[in-house]
Parts: sequence; structure tokens; C-alpha cells
Amino acid sequence: MAAPHVQTWWREDADPTAIEARYGPAVDGADPTECFIVERHGEPVGFVQRYRLEDNPEWQRSLAVAGTPDDGAGIDYFIGAVTDIGVGLGPEIIGLVVSDCWTQYPDITVVVVSVAAENRRSWRALEKAGFHRVWSGELISEDPSDAGNSHVYLCHRP
Repeated sequence: MAAPHVQTWWREDADPTAIEARYGPAVDGADPTECFIVERHGEPVGFVQRYRLEDNPEWQRSLAVAGTPDDGAGIDYFIGAVTDIGVGLGPEIIGLVVSDCWTQYPDITVVVVSVAAENRRSWRALEKAGFHRVWSGELISEDPSDAGNSHVYLCHRP
């Protein structure tokens, strides 16, 4: 999370105390968001979180400008190991998480992702994983990672 290429887009404090404060409730089960460490060959290389939009009403309101359905799930992700960027791991991770979303959340119709417009690698990974862009602009959000122009992508249930 503290890697410079991650901090460019994932603008959160990466010290252990801040990470515990932000993600501890999800890990402990007090927050319904699910957090996953991505491993490759037994080594941690990334992070994914997924959540129902209805469990995050402020974020759901932020996405409303893009016309996103209310009955969806959202995912956020990063690859932390710079050596694992650009080798096809992003689309693979995204595809696996989305496939599992259909199983874990049988009532959702769509998976939604907002990505910084300048983060071409991320939005290209989404496109390779079957997402399509539905909106571009500036979202109203208090999360510093959402500052600036964003693209909103959807992947509909097959």
C-alpha cells in the first residue's frame, strides 16, 4: 500500500495504525466489506476489497451521477509489487473477483468500479476483464482517492 506506484492512486495513509483503523472493522467482521490479500506463488502481491453498494450509501450516492444500478457490488484493487504490473495479473485478479461476486451476491446485477481517468493501466485491466465504461467526470466524494476525473465501469451479470 505504501509503494509509490500504489500511492499515486490509492491515496491513504499506509502506516500500520491507519491501516488497522481503516480495514480492521472489515477484517473483524464489524463492516460487511470483504478484504483479500492477493498472493502469487505464495507471496502477497496485491489487495482487493469488495462490498455491496447498499452497504455504502455515501458511495452509492456518489456513483448515482453515473447512473449505476443500486443492486450492485463494488470492488477496489491494487497490485503492490511493481514487478507484477504489466504481466496480465490485473485482469486475472479482477476476473476472479467478479466471478466470485456472482456466487457470493446472487441478487446483484452488476459490479461497479470507479478508477482515476489518468490510471490507464487500471482501466485497461477492467476492459480486458469485460467491463465497459459508462461515465466519465468528477465524482463528489470525501475519499481522497476519488479526487479528480474518474471513469466509472460496469460489468453486468452474464
